[in-house]
Amino acid sequence: MEEEAEDRLTGLEGEARGMADGAGRAKVDARVWLCDLTYTQQAISSDPMPNAIGGIATFTETLVELPEPIRIIKYPEKLSALLDEGPPPQAIGFSSYIWNFELGYRFAQAIKRHAPGTVVVFGGPNYPVSPTEQKEFLASHPAIDFYIVKEGEAAFAALIAALGRHGFDVAAVKALDLPSVHSIAADGTVRLPGPAERIKDLTVIPSPYLTGRLDEFFDGRLMPIIQTNRGCPFTCTFCVEGTQYYNKIYRNAAAKTAAEVAYIAERMVPLREKGARQDLFIADSNFGMFKEDLETCRVIAESRQTRNWPQYISVATGKNQKERVLEAARLLEGALRLAGSVQSMDETVLKNIKRNNISFDQMIELALKSQETGAAAYTELILALPGETRESHFRSISQLIEAGFPKINCYTLMLLPGSNMDEPETRKTFAFNVKHRVFPRCFGHFKVFGEDVIAAEIERVVVTTSTMSFDDYVACRRMHLILYSLYSDAIFSGLVKLLQILEIPVFSWMEIAYAAEIPADLQGLFDSFERAIREELWDDPESLRRFVREPGVVERFIGGELGINVQFTHKGLAMSQYLDALAPFSRTTVLECIRRAGKATPEVEAAVDDIVRFHYMQIRGIFTELDAVYEGEFTFDVSGFAADPAPGTLEAYRLPFPVRLRFAMTSEQQWSMNSYLDTFGRGPLGYARIVAKFPIQKFYRRPLAVESVREMQ
Repeated sequence: MEEEAEDRLTGLEGEARGMADGAGRAKVDARVWLCDLTYTQQAISSDPMPNAIGGIATFTETLVELPEPIRIIKYPEKLSALLDEGPPPQAIGFSSYIWNFELGYRFAQAIKRHAPGTVVVFGGPNYPVSPTEQKEFLASHPAIDFYIVKEGEAAFAALIAALGRHGFDVAAVKALDLPSVHSIAADGTVRLPGPAERIKDLTVIPSPYLTGRLDEFFDGRLMPIIQTNRGCPFTCTFCVEGTQYYNKIYRNAAAKTAAEVAYIAERMVPLREKGARQDLFIADSNFGMFKEDLETCRVIAESRQTRNWPQYISVATGKNQKERVLEAARLLEGALRLAGSVQSMDETVLKNIKRNNISFDQMIELALKSQETGAAAYTELILALPGETRESHFRSISQLIEAGFPKINCYTLMLLPGSNMDEPETRKTFAFNVKHRVFPRCFGHFKVFGEDVIAAEIERVVVTTSTMSFDDYVACRRMHLILYSLYSDAIFSGLVKLLQILEIPVFSWMEIAYAAEIPADLQGLFDSFERAIREELWDDPESLRRFVREPGVVERFIGGELGINVQFTHKGLAMSQYLDALAPFSRTTVLECIRRAGKATPEVEAAVDDIVRFHYMQIRGIFTELDAVYEGEFTFDVSGFAADPAPGTLEAYRLPFPVRLRFAMTSEQQWSMNSYLDTFGRGPLGYARIVAKFPIQKFYRRPLAVESVREMQ
């Protein structure tokens, strides 16, 4: 199978090069670099390998003859070293995302100061939608000579060819109106031509993996990323791909994908011996929704069986074609998480954001069947969407809990440049109050040409709208902390099952916990959380940038004092530093919920005690005491009870005799957790990254031995 894939791929790449030669391959005597920079000092903030710019490089080289291959750069330290070693290139490109634009631009400014003849090109989704704001963007970033919008391969190749024809005369090339290439001339003339036509067969882009262009990035720190298709048929206004430009799906050939998986596996498996993580990122927007995706799953499943790689797959699964998505999950045997992302359950909100969700019945089916496939299911909500209220947001949480999703991720609405949500008319219509905050992990200081350069990425978030006040925003985020601490990731899943048996709405427990008096030993978690969500917000982005550049401030960000991911950091803290207080808080609040429903009995209270103690022993020390073993005595089969998708009666799980369970992490769990701790950090910041990226319940301790107390006596 792998040999057939290689043969087919070789033919397709030959066709691509033949097409380029037939059209006349431009000869350009210039060195070209492409950068997909990531911050590195707190952690590697963007850890996928630079496959996207790698594809731009390989595609450009099929159309343009250069004296040496295009240099591909990921780490800012590497770029600094290259700039110090010799003359800069004639042209340098930077990827532009919300997590690395400022970093790239600080380098671009330094390059322009020291080598003004170097042509600086930016490209990526971090760019405004409206022509007026595009002009303002270009005028306020004079170090950028050209900005490439939408797909980058054809536009970048055409730009390099044009620069070569005109002797790298930037003014002359700016007068050409190249598709997708935006610029502003010295006299203020703005050129914003329409986008280039999309590439309909992605296979004509020679694989950066198979051509060896990404070999240096198999360093044990970065995660391989592949893309089997591009585009999204949905029109969600908060997403860059919600625009009409991306509404058709174009694919890579199955042979190319299969060959990439085999190539990557061959290089990742030896890194396992060094403790390197064994993950794969699939960049598709709706993976599993198309029939071709099942063939990709079979290829990956074969790699998992023969090479034990990848262990975990990070991907956004499709929200339609649920049976096909479930089949994809079955084939991969729990290696991916199933997304039932809805963003809101309120019909008015969904209409405002041009989104149609799957039916509630289908969501319930997805959540239930995910347990059969071994895949962890999750869903997502976005706070402060247009038309959302505190009440409707709470209802959405309640409905998703009722549907059975074991993990609900809640995000604050970010205004992404390039999305319809960020259009001026939308912001005005819904009275968005926009605040600014530093993007987690995206900050640092670097040396460029001997200069000290400080950079930090600043994101824009909506905290109030015409239907949501700031007090409502804070209230919703407090509910998110309750949800993350007591419900998501099956942290106290047995209590959820107990409430379902007793026919008590699970969200009523969340509401009681939300309104409860927080005990003194847990108060620090809630105080820290509310202080962080208020202090992270700034009115003016320039004031925030100046603050970051003040002496010693960026070090406070790097050290974790500032700029944290508030939600996931506090979830990590709840599971580590505050678990001893969280467990009794869960017991107290769930018992209050049961009592208010008139369902409290001695048997129920005994079950609550067993369940809380069971989950406490599963979770205790999973970040810090991986080899620890805990024991406890139980009168209920909590393990079977919590795992049963539809438990009948509580009595059915009462054990004939008390048993003593021994809780321990398996060697595989310990190895995986250690690899993630080595990658992301052994502390609250690392814990936050792990609970955000991975199904953390896969690391819960397992009851490995069962002994009857009667037999022991």
